[in-house]
Amino acid sequence: MDSAKEQRNSLRQKILAKRRQVTAKESAQAGLSILKTIMQMNVFKRTVNVASYISLSGELCTQDMNEYFMTRHHLCLPFMVTGLKGKMDFYSFKKGDELVENRFHILEPKNLPENLISEDKIDVIIVPLVAFDNKGNRMGMGGGYYDRMLKKVRKDCLVIGVAYEFQLVDELLVEEWDMPMDIVITEKNCYKFRV
Repeated sequence: MDSAKEQRNSLRQKILAKRRQVTAKESAQAGLSILKTIMQMNVFKRTVNVASYISLSGELCTQDMNEYFMTRHHLCLPFMVTGLKGKMDFYSFKKGDELVENRFHILEPKNLPENLISEDKIDVIIVPLVAFDNKGNRMGMGGGYYDRMLKKVRKDCLVIGVAYEFQLVDELLVEEWDMPMDIVITEKNCYKFRV
């Protein structure tokens, strides 16, 4: 029998392979569909601090979501701290601000001290994921960045995963450090777990 780690890695690779088959057009359409759901949520009826991310190739496109968050709310984006494994901070980001490519080829904001947003100021966090189950458990890329961050945000911070419907699995093998999500929004459904 495979170990839990091997099972997780096998599932991760299977879903990532499927995600790589998604076209840019399909990714953008899914992102727009999710944005429509987000715009109807009560939490976004007032101005909030939203931590989001810049999507990579194959990931669900967050461009329109981030435009909305910049226009109607306060957007902050992740910065992976060099030299500290799994450490990530969030920095405010406004239209016209520059993004820089990090060592993982991920675009992130400049880490200017005046733009650092402390974890207790984040009202909503949009998290990327590889897979999720019907209990709100999340599987990421395996680096632990979001699991560590989710331990630091306020208890009332709303954690929203965004994904394609095919990323839903029956059950994930959960490790003690894995942090669950409150809601997952796909292009087809809105799954509420802890709200």
